[in-house]
Amino acid sequence: MSAPSRMEDAEEQHARRVSDGEAHQGSEHHARPLEVQEVVEKLNTVPAFKVVDDETGDIVPTPGKGGEACLCWYADPHDARVALAIVAAREPGRQLSLGTTPLGTALAMSEGWGTGLPSMPLRLQASSAVLRSVRDVLSPLPERAAAALNARTSAFPVFLMEELQSPSVAPVFFRREDLASCWRISGRAPEALPDSLTLYDLRVLVLKMMSTGADWRSLMFVAPGSSLQQIDAASQHGAVRDLERQAAVARGDEPPPLEEAAAIA
Repeated sequence: MSAPSRMEDAEEQHARRVSDGEAHQGSEHHARPLEVQEVVEKLNTVPAFKVVDDETGDIVPTPGKGGEACLCWYADPHDARVALAIVAAREPGRQLSLGTTPLGTALAMSEGWGTGLPSMPLRLQASSAVLRSVRDVLSPLPERAAAALNARTSAFPVFLMEELQSPSVAPVFFRREDLASCWRISGRAPEALPDSLTLYDLRVLVLKMMSTGADWRSLMFVAPGSSLQQIDAASQHGAVRDLERQAAVARGDEPPPLEEAAAIA
């Protein structure tokens, strides 16, 4: 594989560079297009999932469109688990698990917004269940957007509802269920939930954020409930596994983790 030996480190470097980016703070700059770093930072509140090699911590190629192997980040942990099962069946002796990357970092890397990226194909995968649910109403990418974006990445539906917005918060949801849950939590009657909502492709929304002079401060991406549940479960398992690995390194049974990484802008 021609990817960097520590893809995870590359992702972490990318995230640090984003967080270190200076944002305009003056009120005169509120209505303006966002920089790439600012968009990534907003999206980084949402996790994406990847298949990783337990021994190295590297992201593992998984089947893409037409069977092409890609380094892929999944919005839905269920899709990531399916990909993990496919790779595990093909390589039964390999120790694999699910890892996480902030969604903004995953999007930036999959779109090539950086330097030192791996030469292997990259892509971002929306929830297959959500894609099926909006198949009949999801519009294709505009021609100019399609030409500018990674063709390997799937359509990426997100949902907005005007009734849930306020001057300070405009939530963006990745699943209808989470939108409905927010509706109920806000004290509204479930039967009063409107049928109409705004459906965007995430990447079209991102391009709009980077090209349109508007006040984007209120826009908030809401992590799917299923993703947060996966994070909780993985953190409990990961704590035990980290202790086991540290003990193995101390005994000399395993080498320390590699520190090499690509420089991601």
